[in-house]
Amino acid sequence: MTQDAVIKDEEIAAQAAAWVVRLRADDVAIADIDAATAWLDQDPAHRRAFDEAEGLWAASDVLNDRSDVQAASVIDLSAHRERRKGLGRRWMVVPAMAAAIAAAIFLGPLLQTAPTVIYSTAPGETRTVTLDDGSRLQINGGSTLSVKMERGRRLVHMDQAEATFDVAHDAGRPFLIDVGESQVRVVGTAFNIRRSADDTQVAVLRGVVEVSDLKQPARRVRLTVGQSVQRDDADDRMTVTPVDVRTAAAWTQGRRAYDDRPLREIAADLSRAFATPVTVAPNAANLRFSGTLVLDDEAAVIGRLERFLPIKATRGPQGVRLERR
Repeated sequence: MTQDAVIKDEEIAAQAAAWVVRLRADDVAIADIDAATAWLDQDPAHRRAFDEAEGLWAASDVLNDRSDVQAASVIDLSAHRERRKGLGRRWMVVPAMAAAIAAAIFLGPLLQTAPTVIYSTAPGETRTVTLDDGSRLQINGGSTLSVKMERGRRLVHMDQAEATFDVAHDAGRPFLIDVGESQVRVVGTAFNIRRSADDTQVAVLRGVVEVSDLKQPARRVRLTVGQSVQRDDADDRMTVTPVDVRTAAAWTQGRRAYDDRPLREIAADLSRAFATPVTVAPNAANLRFSGTLVLDDEAAVIGRLERFLPIKATRGPQGVRLERR
């Protein structure tokens, strides 16, 4: 057997062992079974390696004695697809299968899927969460985000949400946030992310973050303290501007600071801050506002906006609607 053939056998053996581990996991899904079946169908050598890995797992005293390895039976793929005929099991331990055993032992814990934890807040509610790595999240009202603390990375997904992050430093496990069409990557820093229906805003309060395109990772911007980026879904541009770190996350202290922002954005913020939703009529959506709003009482905040802008508020069963006077 040539050296290339030996290397290929070892790679197949390691892949087979990884599939055995994955199919034993508590959270194995139909998609996993489909993927395993497709892998088996690619090459008869895959089936032989899988059969050997499965048999070695079940027969090995080393594996049976390990308390951190599950002892449940492997899912029977024959119930999911018709097994090939005439493919017997080989039980000889060759170098390739030694690699398979090592993969089963050492890759097993790595392949276990970390649980996804979902955090949600109702409009008018805020919540502070401390993750198991020490990172701290302050979540604004009307927000939903999910957190998955994996061995090699910490992953957050945000959709229609706002939160500040104070990320614990861990150079070996980056903190990634998927928000809209962008990904924010950090190691340890503090920043605020606001995701609305049509744009994403990231403001850095401390340290450095990188914001990239999910589909085109090479398209990215690097932000330092006192900088922010806004990405509009409509034109897909990333616009970097200075930001006042004292006001970038002012909502955590019960106020909002604006510098020439459209009324539609302010209404979305108020819908997070209070239980009653605020909407804007098309003829008033692009009115601009600069100033600081104290978020003490919804009626009082609306009254202040009516004094500063040519608008009137109408209250109904669907909430508050702002229209041009």
